Amino acid sequence: MKNICFVTNYKKTYFFDAIGKEIIARGGKVYWIVLNKMLYNYLLPIYGEDNLLLINKEQGSIPNAKIGEYKLNELASVDRALKYYGEWGYDFLRNIQKPIYDFISTNKISFVFGETTYAHEVMMCRMFKDKKELSCTFLHPQTIRIPGYHFTFLEDEFQSKIYEGVKFDTYEEGYVIKVQRPTESVVNEKRVKKSMNVLSKLERSTRFFTQKNMEKDDPSVSPTNITGRLNKGLTEEWNRLTYPLVKTEPYSKIQHENFVVYTLHKQPEASVDVVGRYYDDQYTNIQNIWRILPDDWYLVVKEHTNAIGDRSLSFFKKIKKLRNLVLLNEHINSHKIIQDAKAIFSVSGSIAYEAALYGKPAFLFVPIFFDKLQNCQRITLETLRNINNINELLANWEVGKKGKMPIEEFSKYLMTYSAKGLISDPLTDPKCMGEENLSHVVNGFLKLIE
Repeated sequence: MKNICFVTNYKKTYFFDAIGKEIIARGGKVYWIVLNKMLYNYLLPIYGEDNLLLINKEQGSIPNAKIGEYKLNELASVDRALKYYGEWGYDFLRNIQKPIYDFISTNKISFVFGETTYAHEVMMCRMFKDKKELSCTFLHPQTIRIPGYHFTFLEDEFQSKIYEGVKFDTYEEGYVIKVQRPTESVVNEKRVKKSMNVLSKLERSTRFFTQKNMEKDDPSVSPTNITGRLNKGLTEEWNRLTYPLVKTEPYSKIQHENFVVYTLHKQPEASVDVVGRYYDDQYTNIQNIWRILPDDWYLVVKEHTNAIGDRSLSFFKKIKKLRNLVLLNEHINSHKIIQDAKAIFSVSGSIAYEAALYGKPAFLFVPIFFDKLQNCQRITLETLRNINNINELLANWEVGKKGKMPIEEFSKYLMTYSAKGLISDPLTDPKCMGEENLSHVVNGFLKLIE
């Protein structure tokens, strides 16, 4: 059985820990890369000192020579925590390279499991591809959006490549993926709705002033400077408070018109800040789509239901200045909009996946694992700049479908390389810790590493 390693990530650590314990019970070896002392002390009696590598602020401040070039300017400047640390953020990413390299090499670790949300995770993904002598692969276990209750292992930082080193064969003859609302969206929407009530706001205020659960030695946590945190927290609360002042239009305004759709991503979020890097300025995306539309077409924009508080009133006023831009209420049924639209645009969002399954043109600014579908096509700034208008883009879409997977073929591919189970954390979705789900997930991991 291959040696594996997990990277700690807040509450998801406890989910990975449940998997790790079971793998140890089956005779496997499990290691950890840990970002704060609290989680280190939690894992220490279970896994032992030799199986843990601590890379908290203290350890990450010890000077070490870098072992490769991994675009630290890019990584540190967009990381949701390190961008607030100035020069230290770059030092941290440089200093942890050698300890991680030595830890992986000494323990002959074949797979490291984590996310690609934070700069240190993306750097590891790049490092292991660069240092082939390590024979180590960074994998991101992720619940696939559609169908529900299946997960796969993604092997690149952009979540575009599914790891094909093992087949899980959950495909059943004749199965075809149908459009459904992603489980994660349902869970997150409930959490957001709960967060808007008075009790949740009081709890957030209490946590803010007591700094409960704030591990000050964790480099993936924003600086605990009270002024900075206060400004950030007040801005988010003000955005939530003023969002009802944002004027939205009824769907009837554009229902019978020619229109295309762009749905806003929650931000900060890995799907746009990491996966969608270089297309993370969402106003620019909107403006560039708007530029290719004929004068009698509409651009429909819809806020993400989980993103209330991310954007200011001024942002919405700015986009609404664009002629024929219609801002819809976030609760309007997206499936109805998709079916009436001429095309869907997204950085990497599930709405493009849903549109492709409906047979509609779906344009993505970055590659993603579901863009193998024939109705999904990747576009760039140059694509929009060099076409005459939306009609030429749609004509190119028709031609580009050739050679890509129809839904039936993609369904077989996705089910072949995905296992049953839900990847999550106890806070987001407590069902992930259920005995049946853990059994499915552990079996998926074991099939990979045995």
